[in-house]
Amino acid sequence: MAAITWTDKAKEDLNQLVEFWSAVSENSAKLQVQRIFDRIQLIASFPRSGRIVPEMGHPNIREHIIGFYRLVYYIVSDQQVDILLVHHAGRPLDLNQFS
Repeated sequence: MAAITWTDKAKEDLNQLVEFWSAVSENSAKLQVQRIFDRIQLIASFPRSGRIVPEMGHPNIREHIIGFYRLVYYIVSDQQVDILLVHHAGRPLDLNQFS
């Protein structure tokens, strides 16, 4: 099982997601976060389960779509995965976020 590391950007994204959904409903916020963490457990066990991010084309930068969000991650090695972004799927992906 790969260790999961969150980038500062991904932590910030998750906090913004929680703030947004908490304004709608605490239950909605909890549900969104639970869905993300459930998927992260899958990624830890099967890092290559996500699709390659089309905008990047790099085989180690992958994503899972979870509702309205793209969970973008980088496979550092078989033992480590870095969560890069929790990005709203309705917005274009800014490739500068990866530099």
